[in-house]
Amino acid sequence: MTGGTVTFFPSFLNFLAFPIPKLTYSSVPMITLALALLLAAPAAEPSLDSVVHQVKLNNGMTWLLVRREAAPVFSAYWRVRAGGVDEHPGITGLAHLFEHMAFKGTAQIGTRDFAAEAPLLAHVTEVGDALSRERAKGDKAAPNELARLEKSLAEAQAAEAKFIVKDELSDLYQRNGAVGLNATTDKDLTSYFVSFPKNRLQLWARTEAARFSAPVLREFYSERDVVTQERRMRVDASPVGRLNEQLTLTAFSLSPQRWPGVGTLADLATLKSSDALEFYQKYYTPANAVGAIVGDIDLEATTRLLESTFGAVPEGPVPAPPRDERWDRAQDGERRVRVEFDAEPIVEVAWHKPTLPARDDYVFDALEILLTEGPTSRLYRSLVLEKRLVQGVGTFQTGGGRLDNLFTVAAAPLKPHTSADVLAAIDTEVEKLQQKPVDARELQRVLNHLEVNLAREVASNEGLASALSYYEALAGDWHYLTEHRKVLQTITPADVQRAAQTYLVRNNRTVAELVRPAKTEGAR
Repeated sequence: MTGGTVTFFPSFLNFLAFPIPKLTYSSVPMITLALALLLAAPAAEPSLDSVVHQVKLNNGMTWLLVRREAAPVFSAYWRVRAGGVDEHPGITGLAHLFEHMAFKGTAQIGTRDFAAEAPLLAHVTEVGDALSRERAKGDKAAPNELARLEKSLAEAQAAEAKFIVKDELSDLYQRNGAVGLNATTDKDLTSYFVSFPKNRLQLWARTEAARFSAPVLREFYSERDVVTQERRMRVDASPVGRLNEQLTLTAFSLSPQRWPGVGTLADLATLKSSDALEFYQKYYTPANAVGAIVGDIDLEATTRLLESTFGAVPEGPVPAPPRDERWDRAQDGERRVRVEFDAEPIVEVAWHKPTLPARDDYVFDALEILLTEGPTSRLYRSLVLEKRLVQGVGTFQTGGGRLDNLFTVAAAPLKPHTSADVLAAIDTEVEKLQQKPVDARELQRVLNHLEVNLAREVASNEGLASALSYYEALAGDWHYLTEHRKVLQTITPADVQRAAQTYLVRNNRTVAELVRPAKTEGAR
């Protein structure tokens, strides 16, 4: 699968401070061993079809329910098909910023008196949007007007702050036994999740439905500043963040995969509360959302609860899919980019590849394991153990899975070796894949590894709820999870060789290098 994870050699990745994507489904087949662990069936292993109950609400929202009675708890996910690929220049980072806003509460949560707060919030929005519009003028912005609006915004925020109850949502959940309350945003989806004791299901449903259907965008401008600092920390002050951003911008000419998920500084400085409201109204609609609940739940009662809460949300339009520039993959030559940063060198090599449901997407799941999963994987064995060129090597799929993405190899050279040495060694291993089919036993070990990966992923309530909702949202059908294993078992050595010959070629790749700045004459 094309979730894009890095799950190998954590010491190497921690050293590089890799911004590991938050989805963890790059390699998730289905599920013979997994169901035995998952459902603790003493006799026959039930199929997922027999335990997953799909509920389609009248407003178009889909829910997937699985009853597991091992412990009196449940885990819940809901996801919206809204991510980085749904943005464009001017609003980059907005999906992520809205994720932050969804924790600010509702008319009932996060406020001491919403009737009194509402006009003050409207004034904050009016002044803040005016300041954003003035900033958007760039060099033509009037300094005096900027200063006036900044002062007015601070005063308006201070007036509203008297009515805001910070972190009331998380405090409410914690008092009621919640664990793991969090959210993530990536190129494809924005996801919200938490686990609760079983007797708090109604509290969860009513609260989550309220923040899905009627979030209050309080503290937008202060939260925008928080995200701006996050951008500076994760990208501008991070060697790997800088490198990954430039790799993506260089590899993609047209696809919205190229925009940084955290946004650009220029866009973050000028995003308006009205932009966030427009984004919410376009994407946070029932037909564009998917949910899953796994745990000790009564299926009929839970269905009725979902119908009375999430089902009460008015229908909305189904947004158009993001621009699918498949011919972005048709490069006419290798692309290169160098990023100067005072840090140890890193080299990344990325090749364009198709996303699901293309058969070759499955082949790249196998290639990830074959090249860098474990000490016997090809790149690790060659570059780390035998040649001692690098301190670690990893593969991941850059970008999301809704649009064609990149298969990327990253490595950190060991002195005195250079990025050129590492690149040559990677080329050697790629050529081996192209020239000779993988041994059938080696490929079977890879496929077995993928089986074990899934068993680990879905052994918990949270893991299964995450996997089911992820595939329903991304592939349009959670059954992709069950079909994945079947397709993987049909992959042959010839498939791996063909994929290497087709995609892992120089004309189809982008090379990004992190290098130290050149010393200027006279510098000490």
